[in-house]
Amino acid sequence: MNKFIKIIICISIICSALSLAACETQYLGGSRDTRWEKDLNYLQNALPQKHVDAFPKISENNFNSEMENLKNSISKLNDDEITAGIYRITASLGDSHTSAYKKPDHIYPFEFYYFKDGIYVINTTAQYKRSLYGKLLKIDDMDVEKVKEHILPLIVKDNYAMIKKSLPKYLMNADILHGLKIVNPAKNTAFTFKDIHGNIFDLNIDPKPAHDLKGKFIAAGKPDSSYPLYRQKSNLNYWYEYVESKKLLYFKYNKCEEEENESLEDFTNKMLKFMDTHPVDKFVIDMRDNPGGSDKYMNSIIQWIKSNKLNNKDRFFVITGRATFSSALINLVQLRDETNASFVGEETSGKPNHFGAVRTFDLPNSKISIQYSTQFNRISRDNDNTFSPDKIVEISIEDYINKRDPVLNYITNK
Repeated sequence: MNKFIKIIICISIICSALSLAACETQYLGGSRDTRWEKDLNYLQNALPQKHVDAFPKISENNFNSEMENLKNSISKLNDDEITAGIYRITASLGDSHTSAYKKPDHIYPFEFYYFKDGIYVINTTAQYKRSLYGKLLKIDDMDVEKVKEHILPLIVKDNYAMIKKSLPKYLMNADILHGLKIVNPAKNTAFTFKDIHGNIFDLNIDPKPAHDLKGKFIAAGKPDSSYPLYRQKSNLNYWYEYVESKKLLYFKYNKCEEEENESLEDFTNKMLKFMDTHPVDKFVIDMRDNPGGSDKYMNSIIQWIKSNKLNNKDRFFVITGRATFSSALINLVQLRDETNASFVGEETSGKPNHFGAVRTFDLPNSKISIQYSTQFNRISRDNDNTFSPDKIVEISIEDYINKRDPVLNYITNK
């Protein structure tokens, strides 16, 4: 009987796979306009079916109306404009775990960061070194505030932290900027900056294929010990350092995922054993750069801290930031509800109650990747649109240039 059941299951799986393949085949091929129309039809049908709750923010009628408007405009739009339209419609669902992504064909040689006083270049190539640490003022004579207005519809605006996290990546994406009619790819793009001395200047730049810029950015190496702790070892999901002069244990939790060389359980046991055998006046968990993964790994730390003398607001600190997202939010809520931690840093881009359990599918022709949620996580008694720390501490461009961490400085001086 077991063998018979296994055969039936195998046949069912094969039939389902063949059915799915046949279904996707009908969306393939044709002229340029036909391929786009098929992709949009596929998106319009698949996303509402696959998503756990596609229409909490936008009605199904409005979604379908937006899709039909985009399909009816295909012949009048270039490929980048259609792609931007897909980004916009996907974002309109209001789920920050649901999005569209196409690897850009061309990018500008800048890495931007949204500091508290504006958007600055924090990395570039040697050719454009003059722009390093420059404040972005305009793109092709369009004021940066106007540029932001064009980009905002592509971002799920759960909170301002989400905007600060997401907007910089679009500023280097030449395809999206073209799709939003901010730049013209037929000519050099003029970027206007203000340097740290107040001088305003323009740089005329051709976008480059992303692979042409690989390894050419100035800050391509790993930050050494001269950098603040939060900027070190970003390649590791988790690590800790004991600051003996401060009797402070700093735990950098970059991602809720296991490393190949050391499980999180082994790492956590080693770290907790270290704290049991060394004088520790303050324990810091830095989650400002943690985008999530699995929330299950924090439990042993929570159980340890609950019965430890460090469990008070003057000795146990958790650092939050705009990049704290998804499962990392679940951990923050657990730490807030079950310990006496003090939270310091920025508001988070993620919401405590949020969609998750993400899966993806590709549009058949353009291969644009669509990420969508398959469950909703309600973990907080409040329905706040962000996790707000007890103390807001932001990093300025001066802090960044001078390799300071005002967040950890606040904690060590408290």
